[in-house]
Amino acid sequence: MASSEGAGAGAVKPPGAILGLFLATALPAHAATFERTEIPGTQTPGILLSGIISQGDQTAFDAVAEAMPTAIVITTGPGGSVGAAIAIGTEIRNRGWATLVPGGASCASACSMIWLAGARRLLADGGRIGFHAMSIRSNGIAVETHQPDVDLRRWLTELGYSFDTTATIVNTPARTVHWLDRLELQADGIAAEPFP
Repeated sequence: MASSEGAGAGAVKPPGAILGLFLATALPAHAATFERTEIPGTQTPGILLSGIISQGDQTAFDAVAEAMPTAIVITTGPGGSVGAAIAIGTEIRNRGWATLVPGGASCASACSMIWLAGARRLLADGGRIGFHAMSIRSNGIAVETHQPDVDLRRWLTELGYSFDTTATIVNTPARTVHWLDRLELQADGIAAEPFP
């Protein structure tokens, strides 16, 4: 079973080819919000990410994260810009921070890329993660893209995920979402710790 811990000594870099692409669940662009918050039961502060991830959101994330030596990034939302998500995820991994989907919340599409980047991935009971292949919007219709999926798989491999695991993520058609709970994630080679 592959996990992302110990995925190499160097910093992870986001692949340039997928910056700016949108996943099929992307809705009209509204920037995500990033708020510093307290997490009951832990001494580590949180950064709550909610809403649709848009191009340029890494700047907003960096502004909140800059003064924090450590954090758990709470990820919820339907997705959005995969390029922005991977930039945020790369920053989270390089800082060694954990990610968390709280109980009863969903994190899909581009949001799941941020969650996958956590040095530790926490998933509370009732929380779920959703994956699907990448797409771009053409005349309002989601059109699957394949070269960016190759680049996405390369980034996921740099995070320490196995080829089989990355196949699970990108082989779901872009117009659907493959929802997984903690046990299903672990069966697919994605370590997910319970929370709290």
